Amino acid sequence: MNKNRPAARMLFALAPLVTSACIEMSKDSSSADSTVSHTSPVVSATPVNQGTYGMASHVRWLLSPDSSGILVVVDPAGVENEPVPDAFFFGSETRNFQARMDSVWDVTPAPDWQSIAFSRAYVVRGAESDTIPPQEWIVLARRTGMDTATVIQGSFASSGMSMARAIAQPGVIHIPADVRAPGAADAAAPHTFPIARGWRVRWTVDGSAIALGNNPAKAEDSEGSESWAALDPNTGAFHGTLPAGAQLVVPRWLNGPILDVSVPVDMSGARPIQVTAGKRTYSVESQRGVITARETTPGANVAATPFTIGSGKALAATRGGRYIVALAPRRNAVANEIPIEAVVYTVAW
Repeated sequence: MNKNRPAARMLFALAPLVTSACIEMSKDSSSADSTVSHTSPVVSATPVNQGTYGMASHVRWLLSPDSSGILVVVDPAGVENEPVPDAFFFGSETRNFQARMDSVWDVTPAPDWQSIAFSRAYVVRGAESDTIPPQEWIVLARRTGMDTATVIQGSFASSGMSMARAIAQPGVIHIPADVRAPGAADAAAPHTFPIARGWRVRWTVDGSAIALGNNPAKAEDSEGSESWAALDPNTGAFHGTLPAGAQLVVPRWLNGPILDVSVPVDMSGARPIQVTAGKRTYSVESQRGVITARETTPGANVAATPFTIGSGKALAATRGGRYIVALAPRRNAVANEIPIEAVVYTVAW
């Protein structure tokens, strides 16, 4: 991975993977206190997962303590609950920063929400034999910056129906305090470490280390980790065990709907979500498959036409309403696949 690429948006070509990876940083000068016309806010939509939704996908999210940041995950599973890589979207109103990535096994924010730990998902498959071709291991080793022996020894079974092995490679994204500062894009680029571990990732309470969970004992998407190693997110120093007395932050995810190929999703409506954009307040409402924002600021014209955010139904939002998590009709829907997807609407009020 080229850390010196001078771009605010970086794409990682990983052809053998289930999906690709993408990091995006917002350079929009608008904010909750923007002077952009309130009659026509700029809205963009970002699908959280641009890969497969598997047989079923869990949608969940975390809000920062002050509700100005949000982390959204789409967690697919395959036939018989086989592991399928996840995708995530992160947005921060206070830092005007957003990131999205496919092909991860796990992701979690640091206790201070200034960094994101993740584990990249790599999968290699056998053709018609019961073994993985040696060339596949060599290619994977080159992509991850590890030697072939480390990749093979660190791999785990990712299917109970076919020959497939996978590895987890830990990484971190450091969120810049100012995305416009010189070198901010390079500093915020995802950095991975040459370690084949991290099926599950956590942070220590003091934020000094990333805890890397051991490989799953079974080829099941919901399998947990029983032991943990420690990784210094700044130096890359790796230790086989956690420091004595170290405590881990367990994310308290808010669970959204399960998107199942065989179960229709009710898109008719959802509870209103109250947000405060600068000195104005709005009610984000979902009715008949359309998401709108109605101004509720004292003294506002109650007869004014609500702003249209987009199609679907809203699930959650940051406090300023800049990031709205929603379910929407899936773009380029394919027959026999889930027709609904999780999206994040970014609103420049």
